[in-house]
Amino acid sequence: METGHARKYIESAVARYEMAVKLQPKYAAKEPGKLITISRQMGAGGREIAEKLCSELGCTVWGREILDVLASQSGCNYRARMFESLDEKKQGAIDELVSDFFGQVATHTYHYLLPRAIFTIAQSHAIFLGRGANLILPQAFHVRITAPLEIRIHRIMDREKLSREAAEEKVRDSDHQRETFLKEFAHSINIKKYRNEFDLLINTDRLTADGATSIILHAFKL
Repeated sequence: METGHARKYIESAVARYEMAVKLQPKYAAKEPGKLITISRQMGAGGREIAEKLCSELGCTVWGREILDVLASQSGCNYRARMFESLDEKKQGAIDELVSDFFGQVATHTYHYLLPRAIFTIAQSHAIFLGRGANLILPQAFHVRITAPLEIRIHRIMDREKLSREAAEEKVRDSDHQRETFLKEFAHSINIKKYRNEFDLLINTDRLTADGATSIILHAFKL
């Protein structure tokens, strides 16, 4: 069940998406959008960097929470609104892409609905934070945000006021869950051999969020 804050945040993001699509000229479908995918490790600072990129590029950040809602039954109204804001040609192209991934049998599972949500959002400028968007958006600029394990553990200790043992368990569990999700998602969309391939790899051990953001912006605009 969505909380009031989450519902308001998601409603705002969907409304911005609808407005962006509405304002696009008819020829915009031929032009590539500003699409960045960010894959990150817990404690590496990926979310903060994504938010800073959002401010610089004027895009919406679509993180786990929003995508999970859009790709779940509870988000069907949001997803329908966004999908229907596209013209019929784009709707058909998205359905065809999803069918290519899953074959002609469209099982309404999370792994089926998630690509549809991502493809729909990708019709406008967007920054994707996680959820395997890098696996299905080859035209996007793919960034990986990492940091050494010890650094990430200490950041989680400071941020969440946890003991070292609790922070380490949380970080390791997050790493395992994210890797498991990506492997399962890749399998579900017929990617036979899952590989992490990125345009830019950033280690935030010695970089501030502002510094990392500047590097990404420079590389993205080349």
